[in-house]
Amino acid sequence: MAVGWFSSEAPKDPLVDGCGFIVHAAEGENGELWTRVGDRCLSAFRQLKNIEVHYLIALRESGAVYYAAAMEGAHGLAAVPMMRPIAIDPFNRDASVYAGVHQCVLGQIGFRVDTRVHAIQIQRLEDFARPFGTAHAGDSLTGNGTLGDTVELRGNWRILNGRVYRTDAGALTGDDHAMAILDPGASSGLVHVLVDTGQAAAAAGLVWRARNHENFWLLKVSVEGCDLLRVEQGVETAVASDKQRRLKPNSTHSLQVLDAHGQIGCYLDGDRLFDRWFESEFLEDATCVGIWLNGGGMRLRDFEAHPREVGMPSEMQFDAPWVRFGEGVEYADDFVGVTSGLAGRAPSKGTHSWERTLGVGFVDVDGMGAARVRGTKESPDPGRSLYTLPWDHSEFADLEVTITPPGSASGQRHYCRAGLVFWQDDANYLTFTAYLDDVYDGASIALFTKRHDFEELYDAVWTMLWKKIAWGRPFQLRIVFDGERFVVFVDGEPVMQRTLTDLYPDDPRLRITRVGLATNWEWGTDTGSVFSAFTARR
Repeated sequence: MAVGWFSSEAPKDPLVDGCGFIVHAAEGENGELWTRVGDRCLSAFRQLKNIEVHYLIALRESGAVYYAAAMEGAHGLAAVPMMRPIAIDPFNRDASVYAGVHQCVLGQIGFRVDTRVHAIQIQRLEDFARPFGTAHAGDSLTGNGTLGDTVELRGNWRILNGRVYRTDAGALTGDDHAMAILDPGASSGLVHVLVDTGQAAAAAGLVWRARNHENFWLLKVSVEGCDLLRVEQGVETAVASDKQRRLKPNSTHSLQVLDAHGQIGCYLDGDRLFDRWFESEFLEDATCVGIWLNGGGMRLRDFEAHPREVGMPSEMQFDAPWVRFGEGVEYADDFVGVTSGLAGRAPSKGTHSWERTLGVGFVDVDGMGAARVRGTKESPDPGRSLYTLPWDHSEFADLEVTITPPGSASGQRHYCRAGLVFWQDDANYLTFTAYLDDVYDGASIALFTKRHDFEELYDAVWTMLWKKIAWGRPFQLRIVFDGERFVVFVDGEPVMQRTLTDLYPDDPRLRITRVGLATNWEWGTDTGSVFSAFTARR
């Protein structure tokens, strides 16, 4: 999917056109969020889940700034009403642009589902129109004289090494090593500068997570390549080197660093350097940012640093993504007590007993906190089985359970197909179950729907979870559902969010009459997953 500003009403290929976001399929990691930067697609992060996302692309005289947000806890994104600055494109100069949302394909080997566009707004935003927009520090680095105390937007420059001079074409130095920093007062999540090269060999860089002249991070670029350095108590450590990507003589380059949600990404002209992201807590709370130069004809200009989160503009307030959590516990079962089958057992809290509502599979309670699916590699669970409890609150349920997949590692021929069910009657119900299998690198949670006594396998909806679900490691599955809208959480992270009308636009709401545990067939069946700590809230 692509959303943004394009040079025509129907671009032939949004990947090479305009200023936009692109959601790219990332196999086991589900989604990868790209932005257009020059003639490249900048990869901001992977493991973007199938949830409602708010995208904002603020056009500038040249290029754009990209922002995104979702519900609280979403991987890689700020929580509405805040937004995460994702990237800067300083290059695009299309004279006319068209706002657009373009879907390529969403599906796999026959599976399909529509993308729901909740709202589109186009506004002139005063706060974004000013120089540097939402940045909490910015300086064109042009003018005359030395780079002194003054900064065009917040903070004061401190020259830590050498001398830096302003010119009409940007900042430069004649010294072997010059560095200047400023303190915007908060950590930066996006730092960007333009690098204008000359003929002479020279190097330049961005400084961030800086505390003083002895403690900082430095991304250094030159005609010889790129280096990521960490300086601690004055001792320099080479973190990574990339000799494939380098500056070109007599050219303008975009250099930017993304640093948010525990992940650092370094980019030259939109290309991700070092072919990886980095995770480090070193100086994570340090707030100074700046520039680095080492002589020659290199000039830096249009430096800006944005906080890790900024507020959504008041002119463009969308409804927050739907979510609702139960307030009162109707049922709880710790599976402690008598050893027995699950059917007929009274939960630890609640006035009714479990029943096997569908299927022929068994779940055995060990009396010590576990309810185990009766299945082995040699004799797996026979297919879909549903164990449920009566539910009197037909318009909402909040279910939670901890699931431990069988086995301890890939290659042991163990499968997890366990999850939760919302039941109306034998002709209408939803199952949400995990898929963990040797044949695929990564796990998933999938929704299978039965409506009006009809079930189409290829109407299943799922989200890939990479390594969030693994053999022998417990995970918490929680789903909130109001008969139409649902949100799926794994270990507290929202991973899937849809409405049933995305699948069947004319369908009525599901009336929830029973809730409980599910095992499923999904190209294989369960070989012994364990349920524990089941809770149902109203």
